[in-house]
Amino acid sequence: MNITCNGLPRHVTLRDGCVLDVRPLEPADREWLAAAVRRLSPETRYLRFASPKPHLTKRELDFLVEVDHHTHEAILAADPTSGRGIAVVRYVQVPGEPGVVEIAATVADDWQGRGVGTALLAQLAQRAREEGHSALRATVLATNRRSIAMLLRAGFAPIKSQGTIREYQRLLTSADAD
Repeated sequence: MNITCNGLPRHVTLRDGCVLDVRPLEPADREWLAAAVRRLSPETRYLRFASPKPHLTKRELDFLVEVDHHTHEAILAADPTSGRGIAVVRYVQVPGEPGVVEIAATVADDWQGRGVGTALLAQLAQRAREEGHSALRATVLATNRRSIAMLLRAGFAPIKSQGTIREYQRLLTSADAD
């Protein structure tokens, strides 16, 4: 029997066999999230936020932790050995486009390349489908090769390219329920 929390499995197994704890992000995670962003390398912060970002502002933190689990969902993954959070993926409803949600993912530097983003993206897609959303959209810097590769492997297709920004989209179907 798979035990769940708000529709999410409590654990996800990476391709190397490592098992991570998974749960919805909540307002109580505010300080953890602020510290996690500070621990990211300057390059990772730049690739995630498309600008230099040494820390999150109070307003940014408010937005990131005030998740309603419908139009704004966020999933946290933690190392079960240390309890330390290592990644967050999220979606936010795109204004004026019913059913379309913008996604974002952040993985701690020392966990990148192990399939964390891919595993959490699958969970995020499932949550979006459960909440009635029909498409996932991602906006990434053209230089963010790892994120682009992850999106392509996950079935996203390019939809727009303008300067240093690339947009990808994936339609959610009933096959995503598997």
